[in-house]
Amino acid sequence: MKSFSQFTDKVTVRNPKHVIRELTVSPHYKNKNGFNPFYVLDIDTDKDVKPTVGAGQILYKSVENPSGELIKKLGNGKYYFQVVVDGSDTPYYVQSTKSNVKSHFGSKSRKDSTASSNVNELLTVHFLIHPDQIQNQFDFEKWVAGQSGGTGVLAGSGKEVTYEDIVMLLDKDETSLRDILIGMNNAKAVAQDLKGRTIKNVYWVPRGKPAGIGGKNPSDVIVQTADGYQGYSNKISGGADATPKINTNIVAFYSKVGDKGQVGRIQSMIDNAWNTAGSMIDPKRKNAYKAINSFNIKKEKFSESASQRAFATIAKEFAKDGLDFYTTDMYWPFRNTLLEDFSKYVSSPKNLLYFLNTMGYYTYDDPNATPCPYKLLIGSEKGSTIKEVSGDDSTRQMLMSDNTRDFSGIKTSYDGKQQTFKLSWTYKPLKISAEMPVVLRTRQAGGWAGKSLYITSSGIK
Repeated sequence: MKSFSQFTDKVTVRNPKHVIRELTVSPHYKNKNGFNPFYVLDIDTDKDVKPTVGAGQILYKSVENPSGELIKKLGNGKYYFQVVVDGSDTPYYVQSTKSNVKSHFGSKSRKDSTASSNVNELLTVHFLIHPDQIQNQFDFEKWVAGQSGGTGVLAGSGKEVTYEDIVMLLDKDETSLRDILIGMNNAKAVAQDLKGRTIKNVYWVPRGKPAGIGGKNPSDVIVQTADGYQGYSNKISGGADATPKINTNIVAFYSKVGDKGQVGRIQSMIDNAWNTAGSMIDPKRKNAYKAINSFNIKKEKFSESASQRAFATIAKEFAKDGLDFYTTDMYWPFRNTLLEDFSKYVSSPKNLLYFLNTMGYYTYDDPNATPCPYKLLIGSEKGSTIKEVSGDDSTRQMLMSDNTRDFSGIKTSYDGKQQTFKLSWTYKPLKISAEMPVVLRTRQAGGWAGKSLYITSSGIK
């Protein structure tokens, strides 16, 4: 390995302006060769389209008003594409979001949204072991295009990353010159952080981690030294220490550990909250009252979106009586009831223990995994910095406890109006006082669309 002393200050900072061209999706799109309403979609044509339309050249034509049968919906987008086979329209169409439209047919593919971070992460460890290649971002981009073979950087699988891989990523990156520069600065920061420790291997790990290292390790790049592993979590801007957080569907969260009794009680709590909110509807509001009482919430899936159509139908009946299903007259009473019931539920040591254990399983790896501490690597064109992440051994111990007697002083506070309650407790073995906010909410842009709400928290303090 090359010595870290070979790093120089030759990195040239320039400020080229990059114009990011947003892909235009229109039936009337025209390029230099004439009108081109055909697009490339992120769709499995062989699986999702060909069995219906048959063999031939399949193209997707942008239209304002599709005709025939919808055979594939990509997200909740408002863009329609008539399926064309061998130059003729078929009675089938596809509905798509703009993000699933990759390029104009016959044109170069649109840029990859993940390529930017991939470039500066990969080049962090590449320049770490090839400091002699740090000149300036312009020269490197030209030079690397003519290179081939292995770089010395390993993927998590152990396979060597090639120069061809770097070129491919650069070609997809809208801000390649910026990200090369950040990679150079990152490498210099990591070299300084390691302070002469002997490097055995370097890994770029956007997917799998090296053997033995837990899959939940947040590192984007990992350096194996003579005395162990050191990871770096790449950030384009300053970040905060990672603390255990919740970000998921509440039923999915409770299913993580697999206690069917716990899951069942949460599911019943959700259905009961619906029925409680429904019981508040005045019988004089005949349309809303009839809609709620003729609807069996127990038949709906525990999902955040599966009941969108059913809820929309009920909402229309509410509107006839001047009521708002999505806010004051149904959703808010439902959510508030669920929050109040849930806050009481986690107040017992048994239920708090399960709740915290679940957070632990979402947060931490197998305790037998190979240690790989990580730091925050904050990349910048002006220079990169590294931030220590606070140790969390005490938090890990608390979340992975198996004894209800470890917890006392459990308190919850809820005002009956907001979407958040506060939870606090004392972990007796370490004499730790802890607290956290717990949020239950819908995250559907078009309105409440399913009975299983999203549970989230900013973390434990």
